[in-house]
Amino acid sequence: MKALLAAILLCLSTLASAAVTRFDSLVFFQSETVLQEKGINKETLGRYSRNLQSNIYRLLKNVTLPPSSGYLVIAMRSDGAVTSWLDMQPKVHEFYDNQIYDIVQKMIPLNINKGIFVFAIKIAIDTPVFTKKPMPEPPDWVAAKKKISNPSDIEELVLSVWPE
Repeated sequence: MKALLAAILLCLSTLASAAVTRFDSLVFFQSETVLQEKGINKETLGRYSRNLQSNIYRLLKNVTLPPSSGYLVIAMRSDGAVTSWLDMQPKVHEFYDNQIYDIVQKMIPLNINKGIFVFAIKIAIDTPVFTKKPMPEPPDWVAAKKKISNPSDIEELVLSVWPE
């Protein structure tokens, strides 16, 4: 009986320490007209987003992380290249930031007719509270906005910080 009780307590303590990852709304940087021109299909985007969220959830479900909330920003080019940035407060440990980046890289991107499609997903790790920031602004973007001619042009901004 004591062994059973000890096993139950061990399982509960393991579950209690695992990070709970929650996802909320998608945020778009481009107008609906622009998204239609790029060939973005709501159903396909929904499936992509759900698969991405499931993969990230599986990655973090057995990890202990400090509470954090913010955005995962994803950019897809018409040539099939994809990149992502985390905009979280406090920052997620670099190891897990890289793991999330790798998940995004391994997923099959959406077909983009032309240019770049950029969107973000609100994320909360180990907290029920999502960020209050209305729009994501990853750290790389702040400096890049000062260097480009039109800081409100999301495609120009993303190209200026695209990792090569």
